[in-house]
Amino acid sequence: MRPYFQNMKPIGKPLGEKQKEANRENYREIKEVERQVEEAIQKVKSAGIPEELIHKRGQLTVWERIEYLIDPGSWCPLHTLYNPQFNEEGTTGVIDGLAKINGKWAVVAGFDNKVLAGAWIAGQADNQLRVTDIAKRLHLPLVWLVNCSGVKLTEQQEVYANRRGNGTTFFRHAELEKLGVPIIAGIYGTNPAGGGYQAISPTILVAHKDANMAVGGGGIVSGMSPKGYFDLEGAEQIIEATRHYKEVPPGSVRIHYNETGFFREVYDTEKEVLDALKKYMAMVPAYDLDFFRVDAPKEPKYSGEDLNYIVPFNQKRSYSFDEVLARIFDNSEHLEFRPDYGPEVYTGLAKINGFLVGFIGNRQGFLGAGYPDYAPYQGIGGKLYRQGLIKMNEFVTLCGRDRVPIVWFQDTTGIDVGDYA
Repeated sequence: MRPYFQNMKPIGKPLGEKQKEANRENYREIKEVERQVEEAIQKVKSAGIPEELIHKRGQLTVWERIEYLIDPGSWCPLHTLYNPQFNEEGTTGVIDGLAKINGKWAVVAGFDNKVLAGAWIAGQADNQLRVTDIAKRLHLPLVWLVNCSGVKLTEQQEVYANRRGNGTTFFRHAELEKLGVPIIAGIYGTNPAGGGYQAISPTILVAHKDANMAVGGGGIVSGMSPKGYFDLEGAEQIIEATRHYKEVPPGSVRIHYNETGFFREVYDTEKEVLDALKKYMAMVPAYDLDFFRVDAPKEPKYSGEDLNYIVPFNQKRSYSFDEVLARIFDNSEHLEFRPDYGPEVYTGLAKINGFLVGFIGNRQGFLGAGYPDYAPYQGIGGKLYRQGLIKMNEFVTLCGRDRVPIVWFQDTTGIDVGDYA
């Protein structure tokens, strides 16, 4: 099979200077959108208190913790701009993504300790469930950086309700445990109430010396009162009394390392906690990626920057989909499936980072005279006709048979309809 995968046909051609000059405005328009997206990302990163205050407390920000934890260049952020409830913080308070740790892929999530000390806020649960959906589907370890002050009390109704509310995140942890997906957590700071539940549900817990977790508080204790109702006055008395007779919040390292045994290890510095997470990730079984490669990884022959000239900002304009693929495929080569059938659809095999992948996409523009052959009208790119649908079905079936993953570039106006179709 080596010649089959290592000697594929070339695709694409260099972009000439005249083509670039003709599409210079398109380039500028796309770059402006990229600038706006980056500006929005930076706004999320700067949400909450300044990082200088975090440093004065002897802490790292969640962004710094993630940067130290993961392998350089492997961070694939997810949901950074996701804020379904449009809450006033401008973020869901959890930062997550995919990354390599000691060479092995993991789902990484951490509470943003700059935003209300990592509190539960509106929209956060769905963010967590979206990223842990990936851990569940891909059977990837879930690595948590827990620094959670519990629920934002003024927004409890936005946090607890719903089948995808914050309580569901603990159910998800139980699901992952049952599936054999490890959950490894580094515990920092004060984690009361919901933060405590978040901290105790992973498989392995590694704590900083100043961390604590407790699934209680004045409100919870009051709710357990035999009076049979929530006793606000009693809760306030408990909270006030706690301020006077407790020097250390409940659930300290001494309790959870020596008594309950929740903390497997305790470290003096934040980076030592992260080093411990790296150590446990090194123990997790994982395939050697070279086992699945069909060729050595190669860069495309043509620059990815060309895509800013090729893909039109004006969606009414057509473009060469093959030239897009040429700037994605390893060594800009591929093996097209049934190239003379269903020309409005591209189907083919190519390599990404040395791995074999199936690709499907919608070609744009003129499809040639006499197509589709069943109709008196001329077919146009972006629409799906009989041949294209049949070709896609065959290709997906074959990829499914051979367990080849598929990437779909969808740019279609829909399926041809009417009596002729």
